[in-house]
Amino acid sequence: MIIVAAAVPVDASKHDLIVEATNTMRNATLAEDGCVEYRFSFAIDDPSTVLIFEEWRDQDALTAHFTAPHMAVFQSVLGKVVTAAPVVTRYEASNKGPLR
Repeated sequence: MIIVAAAVPVDASKHDLIVEATNTMRNATLAEDGCVEYRFSFAIDDPSTVLIFEEWRDQDALTAHFTAPHMAVFQSVLGKVVTAAPVVTRYEASNKGPLR
């Protein structure tokens, strides 16, 4: 399982554009083969930071995601709202289950 966590600095004054783009991206991505979870949120302590959480079956599914048509559209919107370099971290997990 591949997990991706990202923090993306954005122009908070473009909140509506960001919400529309992330909702569209999430819906399209959840339909991709191998996508387990795909979520966006705004950081509670900083509304100019979008947090992304992705869970993928494997690296092949994540790699295919990068070539999806909706990714190109989303990237073009990001170009209008991102204010600094995103911090993106990739994790590999061998299993998943409840904390307790």
